[in-house]
Amino acid sequence: MKTQAILLIFIVGSAFGSIAIQQAKLGERVELNLGSGVVTWKRETSNGDEFIKYCGPTEKGPRCAQFVKEDNTPVKPQSSAHVEPNGVLVIDSFQKSDEGLYSSPDLKPHETKNPDGSVSAVAAPTIQLMLAN
Repeated sequence: MKTQAILLIFIVGSAFGSIAIQQAKLGERVELNLGSGVVTWKRETSNGDEFIKYCGPTEKGPRCAQFVKEDNTPVKPQSSAHVEPNGVLVIDSFQKSDEGLYSSPDLKPHETKNPDGSVSAVAAPTIQLMLAN
């Protein structure tokens, strides 16, 4: 039982090990970078999950120019945001409604198989964007 409790504490502590906190002032330009391999961004807010993605010059779609809900309906209020070709998310003018947890469904946890056959994993990176005081 004691081993299970220690394992649970380790798992819970590790699950939150990949969250970076970034603060922004109202109206400020914000750039978020999770590293290479990002095309789509996911934003978790009190209103639910929202998505935006990088689209090439000929690609058109609801997720290309704005944050949308999972069913591709535009989020209100609309954010002035876009994704650069290198995967960086740019919010041109940060607003309170831009607060949330930012991640990418394109990035998967990094798993390592240990010599004893067990597997350990590090969660994909997440950024908590919040209003600066």
